[in-house]
Amino acid sequence: AAVVVVLAAAAGAWLWLVSGSHAAREPAPPSSPSPSPPAYALDVTLRRVKAIPVGGTVKKQKLRAPAEAVRQTFTDLYATAFVDPARWEGGAFPGLFVHFAPAAREEARRHLDDLTLGRAAEHVSAVRPEWARLDVRFLLGPARVPVAAQASMRFAATAFAGDGTEVPVRHRGDYVLERLEGRWLVVSYRVDGGFGPEALQ
Repeated sequence: AAVVVVLAAAAGAWLWLVSGSHAAREPAPPSSPSPSPPAYALDVTLRRVKAIPVGGTVKKQKLRAPAEAVRQTFTDLYATAFVDPARWEGGAFPGLFVHFAPAAREEARRHLDDLTLGRAAEHVSAVRPEWARLDVRFLLGPARVPVAAQASMRFAATAFAGDGTEVPVRHRGDYVLERLEGRWLVVSYRVDGGFGPEALQ
């Protein structure tokens, strides 16, 4: 299930971002073109890495490479969904779906507003990440090789509208990934988030 939570305290900012303001206003005086919005980079912090072996234990060093691969997956996924305006393409987010297993892509398309900035992308000029934290737990196969992963992602940022209005963004997701086609791909997920400092409380 995918749910977006928007608190009443942030509803005004959210509605403005999605639908724009229809109030009458005086014509603005001519101004010079606005500078290009700053480009922000997303740095995902890998906090905890655990493993569930079929039997025995596994050395942490054997989990470093798969954990880094999963971290890179979520770095690119959240950069596409939230941070990099060049990848939004008017709210279509076409680069998002390469991180989902083929069987999960149609569902991801239906939940696009839950997985990304959604319709607000048309009214946001930039998103500055505040923090991004990832916890990963691997399921190991008989050979003690990771075959699936449970990933918990928490993300906070500030969105900037065209006029400079700032709106906090919060998002969290719990994902299940499998090693498919030589990559870690999302096979299922549960996400929620929204606009406003208390969207996840």
